[in-house]
Amino acid sequence: MRSHVAPLLSAAALFMVVGCATPQPSGNSGSAGATGAGNTTGAGNTTGAGNTTGAGNTTGAGNTTGAGNTTGAAGSGTTGAGNTTGAAGSGTTGAAGGTGACTTSSTTNLVNAEGWVCALDTPIMMQGAFYGYGDATSCPASTPKPCTAAGCKMMGTTVVDPEFKKWGCGIGLELHSSGGTAPVKSVYTGPVKCFNITLTGSSGNNVVRIGFTQSAMPAATAVAPFKEIPSFTAGWTGQVCFADVTCPSWAVTAGTCTKAAGDGTPVDMQIQVAAGDKTTTVGAFDITITKVEPVQSGTTGTAGTGGGGTASCMQPSGSGTLTQQYQDAHVMCPKDYIVQNNAWGSTAGQTVTFGSGAKFKVTVQNGTGANGNPASYPSIWTGAYDSRSTMGSGLPRAVSAITAGSLQTSWTWADNGASGSYNAAYDVWFSTGSGGDPTAKAPSGGYLMVWYYDPSNNQPIGATIANGTVTIGGKQFNIWYGMNGSKPVVSYVAAQNFTSWTYSLADFIRDATTRDCASGTKCVNPSWYLTTVFAGFEIWSGGVGLETKDFGVTVP
Repeated sequence: MRSHVAPLLSAAALFMVVGCATPQPSGNSGSAGATGAGNTTGAGNTTGAGNTTGAGNTTGAGNTTGAGNTTGAAGSGTTGAGNTTGAAGSGTTGAAGGTGACTTSSTTNLVNAEGWVCALDTPIMMQGAFYGYGDATSCPASTPKPCTAAGCKMMGTTVVDPEFKKWGCGIGLELHSSGGTAPVKSVYTGPVKCFNITLTGSSGNNVVRIGFTQSAMPAATAVAPFKEIPSFTAGWTGQVCFADVTCPSWAVTAGTCTKAAGDGTPVDMQIQVAAGDKTTTVGAFDITITKVEPVQSGTTGTAGTGGGGTASCMQPSGSGTLTQQYQDAHVMCPKDYIVQNNAWGSTAGQTVTFGSGAKFKVTVQNGTGANGNPASYPSIWTGAYDSRSTMGSGLPRAVSAITAGSLQTSWTWADNGASGSYNAAYDVWFSTGSGGDPTAKAPSGGYLMVWYYDPSNNQPIGATIANGTVTIGGKQFNIWYGMNGSKPVVSYVAAQNFTSWTYSLADFIRDATTRDCASGTKCVNPSWYLTTVFAGFEIWSGGVGLETKDFGVTVP
């Protein structure tokens, strides 16, 4: 950490500190998530519930006939402009499930031609129907049964609608339905926490929202929490977890969207094309869902002395592009990590490409840090903070329980000719309590940094300490100590720069707990808890080409 606390940003932004990457909501753009009731029977001529609302507290109509063994859930959403919430469109979908006997589905890809997931008695404990829903205008080609052997498809054209009745359309999946002639939906409580999702085709100018309804019988005005995916023209692959989705601020204010802490109470997953409020955010789209892979808690593995990065697994997953200031995405190989853009010190624009697996590269960086602060800290991380978390991290971990030689980690980076001023550094966070700081934007304890690369024209926060040199893992480091606001920061800065290293992070932490940094104060308090481990680049200027080639951390 080089700087003191970063300046307070606008109402749509959040309070940040250097290296403390925080994914942010996209302002007050009022686009509602879709929430369908959908508890309808599939025995022929029965109707779907279909009453959902967007931001404008207007109920959708949505009564259509279901067919097959179960019915899906109707849904609608709206898209407001700026601080407007708009009015709801009409939810015009009943539901359709598979017909005939329930045949056990694949547990590695839920997409199938029948549009019915029958895996209740498998380890993923899921059962329910895929269903289409829409505003009856934007996607005339969508049907209540959207799936074929090629995948589950939605296509059409969105338009600017001042009344927000033409909000878009989507495809949903029930996660826990009883099936039969009188199906009952309920909250999913099985071991799956995330989904690896592949979308092919183009969303045109439209954003895509992936959300989870929070009630089997939502109120007519309910809005589902969601995670927004930027528009794409050549498909999208990524991971979305129950813990990732959030309620838009306008819906929280209106009392139409609530979510319990952590995973919430997921009932349906919904993937929705959302029309915008101007011509540059609407248009033709053609998307096929080709993969929905459930990811169970605890199944990501840890993998080897190298720390569990891309080099240690055969099938890396998660790839795409981050363009929004605080956008993030899950990647996996073999563990779950999060890559984040985190351009916290500038709004001039930054783009990061990522994957497959634990890698990313800065392709656009227009910002310049102000008042000595970096413009950004693009990074990859494991742990939990700001209501984001990775699965199977093994954190928090009591500092007192960290043994010598443990916490094996590996990071390889390259500058690819990048110009400007930047470092390459780990940023390690500690909490004062055993539960960590899962919703906070900064640690309650303090920070520890390990610098692989030290630029000539910038330095860590604070100053070097007395007797502040140490050799760890055969490499020599100079030790700096200072305060980032009220939180202490100890930085281990390599005497000679390097680009790749596999080492024990525990050796730095244990050294910091035994070393006096200020007036008898230990650099890291032995009573703290390790919560989050980041690796990335604090960029003051330039930085295009900076690349993480591999990263991994193993917590025993």
